[in-house]
Amino acid sequence: MPPDAPRLSVESSAGARPLRFSHDAMACTWEIHILAQPRGYAEQAARAAFDEIERLELEMSRFVEHSDVSRINALRAGQRVCVGIDTFNCLRFAARLHAETKGAFDVSIGALLEGAADETAPLGMSHLGLDAKTRNVSVDVDGLIVDLGGIGKGYALDRAVELLREWSIETALIHSGQSTIYALGSPPGEKGWTVAIRDPRDHAKTLARVCLRDRALSGSGTALHGQHIIDPRTARPVTGPLGSWACAPSAALSDALSTTFSVFTADEVETYCREHPDVSGAQATAEATILNWFGPDARL
Repeated sequence: MPPDAPRLSVESSAGARPLRFSHDAMACTWEIHILAQPRGYAEQAARAAFDEIERLELEMSRFVEHSDVSRINALRAGQRVCVGIDTFNCLRFAARLHAETKGAFDVSIGALLEGAADETAPLGMSHLGLDAKTRNVSVDVDGLIVDLGGIGKGYALDRAVELLREWSIETALIHSGQSTIYALGSPPGEKGWTVAIRDPRDHAKTLARVCLRDRALSGSGTALHGQHIIDPRTARPVTGPLGSWACAPSAALSDALSTTFSVFTADEVETYCREHPDVSGAQATAEATILNWFGPDARL
């Protein structure tokens, strides 16, 4: 599990006994829980989903030589490169969120994550050009480093869910190291999958439970490794909540927003959820690990 991810866990009903498959990718252990399918068929479907996740890692990780993102990061001012459709779609989605969050979500701050730049460096998605007709990505400054760590796993999880649907899997749950969970359908007789939100400082304690059906939940925070999340608006480490969570229709969105909500104040989280009624957000404060919850998804 990534160091910035407060633990999420699945609490299946007593009658539901899903088949469970796991695979290591993107520096964490992924799991797929599949219900109401023969083991052999479910295993083939899970393998197809894991293969897709591996393919996307090779395409979108900045730590993989010759990946799309590595080629973007090698560009100098005025240069451009054609990338694959998944990388382009992920970047375009990130650009939309950058605008919606007024710069609080930004995938172009890799230099800050490496400690190779300061607040005076030319950072920000305004330096990244995206041409939808040619799928060309361009930069207008030297040294811009794109890092999809705040959205890439969620995007890959969504693609894996699409594959499971193509395999006619109607009831399943998939997570990326328990930092992002997507619930597909619901166990028999249940309204959805029950997912527990754990205390960032003590994973044995449960702060809340959420019932998910065809929705995603992601967590992010600073409890384990301190101030390692950067606020793109100030280029400085976050001093906010110990943990933050986002629930959304897609894993890419919940993944990105859980990081954003670590940057936001409680008022900003509430405002965002009010303006986006398909999103829920939560924060655990440092004082008493109280969970502030906003949005349509009910706590159990």
